[in-house]
Amino acid sequence: MNAPRTLVVFAMTTILAIGASLSASAASPNPCKLVTVPEMQQIVGPLSAAPTATDPSTGEITCTFHPSKGLNFVDISLHDGDLSAWKRRNGGKNPEMTPEFGTGSFVTQDFEGFAELYAKKGALVLRVSVPKGAQSVEIVKAIARKTLPRL
Repeated sequence: MNAPRTLVVFAMTTILAIGASLSASAASPNPCKLVTVPEMQQIVGPLSAAPTATDPSTGEITCTFHPSKGLNFVDISLHDGDLSAWKRRNGGKNPEMTPEFGTGSFVTQDFEGFAELYAKKGALVLRVSVPKGAQSVEIVKAIARKTLPRL
C-alpha cells in the first residue's frame, strides 16, 4: 500500500523539479553574454577582472563588469515589468527619454549617484547602470546599443 504512494510522490517530485529547472533556464538570457569583453573594453577601457553574474535563483539577473580605471562597475540587469513603473520609481526628477532604444525608454543622469538606462524588449526590461560621472550617460547608451539587439 505504501509502495504505490511512494512511487506517486517520487514521480510528482521529479516532474516538479524538471519543470522548475526548465522554466528557470528559459526565463532570461544571461546578461554576461549580451556584450563581449572586447566590446565592453572598447567602451570603458581595460577590465580588472572577468564579468561576474548573480545566481538567477536569487531572483536577480545581473552581470557586473569591473573596469580597471574610472568607473567602479558596470551593471547589466534584466527585469520583468513595465517601463513606466520603473520610470516612476527610478527616473529621478528629469529622466531623458531615449526613443532610439524603443518606446518609453529613458536614461537618468543622476539617480542616487548612478546613471541608468532603461529599455524594454519583449517581456524584458534592460537596465544598464554605472556610477554618476561626466561620460556616464554616453557609456550607458553605448552599452545599450550593443546589448538591446541581442535580447
